[in-house]
Amino acid sequence: MMKQRLTILNLYELKAPPDHFARAIDALARRVEAEGDPGVLSYRFFVNASEGTARGVIDYSNPAAWIGHHDIAMGWPEMSALHDVAALSEVVFLGAMTSEIQAWIDNSSLSARIRCGYAFAGGFQRPGRSMV
Repeated sequence: MMKQRLTILNLYELKAPPDHFARAIDALARRVEAEGDPGVLSYRFFVNASEGTARGVIDYSNPAAWIGHHDIAMGWPEMSALHDVAALSEVVFLGAMTSEIQAWIDNSSLSARIRCGYAFAGGFQRPGRSMV
């Protein structure tokens, strides 16, 4: 089951103070949890105020959920607010980069560096464990 999952590591350069990023991502995360694609299993973000950077770690049930999430959320004002305060500089795919994802990226305005090729090698996740 874990082999089907896709984990994304997003790297951001802040364009505004760190607290602006925190507010924007909090609003977006709340909307993703309430209205987003059910294949988004976790949506976690971290900010490094001293470096002016941030990171996002998103777990999807499968690659199709990545597309579903972006199809739903890209037009939301909360996503625009995130883009106003942070520039996505790199996306690391930990799991399958499918031809469908590549086609979605090719038809988007995404300009971040894409890194992929990381196949699942092993590990586990304990069921029912809260991340908070």
